[in-house]
Amino acid sequence: MVKKAITHLKLDQANPGKLRKLDQLALEHQRVVQAYVDWLIERQIDQPNKYADIPEQHVPTPLSDRWQRCAWQQACGIVQSWYANGRETPPVLRNICLQANANVVVIEPSHTPQFDFWLRISTLEAGNPVRVPITLYNRAKETIAEFPKLCTGVTLNKRDGQWYATFVVERRGAKAQSSQVIGVDIGMVSIVSTSGGQRYGQISPELRKRLERAVEKHRRKQKLNACLKRKDIPTVDLGDNRTNAFSRNEIGRALNQMLDELLKGSAVALERLSVKDMRFKSRQMNRVLRASQLGYVRDKLKFKLDERGIRYRSVQPAYSSQQCSHCGFTFSLNRRSQAEFRCLWCGYEANADENAAANLAERFGDEELNLLPFREVETVLAMRFMRRLPDARSASAGLDTRVNEVAYLHLGQSARLKHPWHSCL
Repeated sequence: MVKKAITHLKLDQANPGKLRKLDQLALEHQRVVQAYVDWLIERQIDQPNKYADIPEQHVPTPLSDRWQRCAWQQACGIVQSWYANGRETPPVLRNICLQANANVVVIEPSHTPQFDFWLRISTLEAGNPVRVPITLYNRAKETIAEFPKLCTGVTLNKRDGQWYATFVVERRGAKAQSSQVIGVDIGMVSIVSTSGGQRYGQISPELRKRLERAVEKHRRKQKLNACLKRKDIPTVDLGDNRTNAFSRNEIGRALNQMLDELLKGSAVALERLSVKDMRFKSRQMNRVLRASQLGYVRDKLKFKLDERGIRYRSVQPAYSSQQCSHCGFTFSLNRRSQAEFRCLWCGYEANADENAAANLAERFGDEELNLLPFREVETVLAMRFMRRLPDARSASAGLDTRVNEVAYLHLGQSARLKHPWHSCL
């Protein structure tokens, strides 16, 4: 199942009376969603149930029961994302967004050539919906031709005084059988690197320059907001849409190039990336992490793989950047820098992201490793290396054995604690 969004469908052909009713609905809907979000956070409900009873007694509203259910489900999604991202400041809804289902917004086909669809939208007046016409732009028509099934959910947004609708379309199709596996590592230097030795997309100097300007602008806005709060004046938005759009455009270009060059019949091994768990010592690295939008890269790559019918699997990424893809030796000092990898056991040298991608490809069918929690992976990797130790030693011919001994002393501390018989190897 492949889904795709059709965005920026303007609702500019409706008469002003209909749009006024839509504005009234949107303001009340946003107020209710914000109230639900505050209610959930006050009670520290980090995994809210979208189908649970709605706290109607705490949030009285003229919205219909069906619109209240949509507002509740939208609030649950916001709160769940807020907790998952480890945020501390409670979310404040500034942009108007209505996530509607078929109970409140119905997509009706048009029977005249002037329009392509009509939206029947329930309003605050029971039994008096408004019908808003929609004309598709050319690219949207092409997308519907490729994805013939139109989903019932509709998102309505209002930006700069203009209403927009977003449709979702989908199609079914079996994915092709694969004859080989390509590992893909999402990194900080290159946006994506493959186990075949290719790297796509860079955190370019232009992006870094834009990022620095965005950081300075963010600081100025924070100071301005502090002053505005003291004077009880509404604060300004801290977001930087231009920088985000620029970086996402670079990401999309890199992913398209990688998929265009992907060998036919290849499956893709992706890392189960958790951006929340990644910590870097310097502020600059944290800024680059935000700029590269690792979570966005992951989601966008999955979408594009689905769109092209390419098989993929998310695999255990633990220690993939420290493990040697040749001999299996895992040690933190194997990775000398963000870009350089040199195994202290066998001497294998490679780009760090490419080495990590090769490890991900090997883990595509490794059920044991993929089912393990992060903390237990090091032990399993250490024990596997111990079992292959004679082979590893033969691979290290010509190297200083004292280097190998020093490296081995640091191998899998948790494994050595559990298995004291390592000293006899």
